[in-house]
Amino acid sequence: MNCFQPTQYRTFYPRIIILILLLLPGVFVNGQTADRSSSLEKEISGLIFKPLKKAPSFSFAEQPGPKKEQTAYWLKGKLDTHQLNQPLSLQISSSHLHHTSLYSYKNGQFIEIKEQENLARYDQFNFQTDSNVYYLKSSDALLKQLPLVLMDAQSFQEKEGKRLLRIGFYYGLGLMSIIFNFVFFLIFKDKRFIAYCFLQIGVFVEFFYEDGMFYYLSSGELVMNNLLVYTVPFTAAFACVFSYYFLDLKDTHKNYWRYVGPVIALALLTLVLFTIFKWEAFLPIVDLLSFLSAIIPISIAISRFKKDVYARFLVLTFGIIVIFGAGYVLNMNFNLPWLAAFDMDALRMVSAFEIISIGFAITFKVRALQEEKEHYRTEINKYLVEFKESALVVPGISNLPLSNEEDTLMILQKDFLLTERETEVLQGIWEGLTNQELANKLFISPNTVKYHISNLYVKLDVKSRTQALRIKDKVNV
Repeated sequence: MNCFQPTQYRTFYPRIIILILLLLPGVFVNGQTADRSSSLEKEISGLIFKPLKKAPSFSFAEQPGPKKEQTAYWLKGKLDTHQLNQPLSLQISSSHLHHTSLYSYKNGQFIEIKEQENLARYDQFNFQTDSNVYYLKSSDALLKQLPLVLMDAQSFQEKEGKRLLRIGFYYGLGLMSIIFNFVFFLIFKDKRFIAYCFLQIGVFVEFFYEDGMFYYLSSGELVMNNLLVYTVPFTAAFACVFSYYFLDLKDTHKNYWRYVGPVIALALLTLVLFTIFKWEAFLPIVDLLSFLSAIIPISIAISRFKKDVYARFLVLTFGIIVIFGAGYVLNMNFNLPWLAAFDMDALRMVSAFEIISIGFAITFKVRALQEEKEHYRTEINKYLVEFKESALVVPGISNLPLSNEEDTLMILQKDFLLTERETEVLQGIWEGLTNQELANKLFISPNTVKYHISNLYVKLDVKSRTQALRIKDKVNV
């Protein structure tokens, strides 16, 4: 007969209790999951899905909320038989559509698919299902435009890798162009380069957003739904500044900023009001004003199309960008088959062509201007020699005897369009005065002296005080 051993019960019962405690959370979670699954199925069964005309395999439904902004939009899609129980990837290919949820069946249970958070340019889901039906839920009606990419996981990774390679090439080209234009500005002191540099930065940021790269690099943290609202008016302003310098409108259109300035200012004011009040009715006004401000320089370029080769160049390059940009916007909003060619890849390719073309055009124009200035300098020196030999008095100059330096200053002022203040600063440079001594003599600040010296360097095509002194020496010879 076995003896009763109480120590066995002392270890047996605690083990049973621990096992029950370990199993309880799983039972509780499974219960919650089942309840959640049942709730979702009940929620969907109450919706009326209507097939989309442009894609009958998809159905769309609206789920009204207590408030209009709480309305939910559902999209019902179908899978082919060969896609069942296979690893799939679904991407919402729009930087304007986030916080989307994906639901599908697995082992007979209706579940929510977890979104991929790392290394994804847009909302992306990796899943397997044994049902040919899946559902997408969003708070944005843009879901109806079907910005979807759905394929087996391996094919998707290969396609996405190639696309990232093309994207990297474009941004490498854009960044290199920005750096080169900035360096050229430092070398030539020509405002066309720096104006185009800022225009490229604006376009760069917009493309970076549309390509989902902010979202990609931040692992889904940077959504920035209203980024384009802020970048578009500034990019339009940069386009106006660039056109002003590229087309040399300073002398031919002196009222240019009188028309462009108020439109840009009104766009920025509307942007400030949107930031404060968050009223979406301001958004189309900002876009319209930005568009109008950019139309003004394009209209001027069209009016000079026959006379100015650079105007023709600007109209053609910007015109192609506008056509593809409009096509891309229409494609995003209407998703029609004949608009399929106007995607981000096509827009990026056109933009790359524009970057290279405009860069070459600016360089060619600045080079032509430099040669023209050199020609004028030669002519001035020739004229001054003839002037000294014939001992003639320059028209418009007093008949009183003038020193060689005064004669030279008057001639340079006339032929290089120097202002009175720039002429006084040039004379101070010839006298060997420092910036501070010039400021004291002319009763202006040292910064103002630097500003006039910078303008002098551009107009005389020199890069230092030494070269400015050589102009005097050449004339005296």
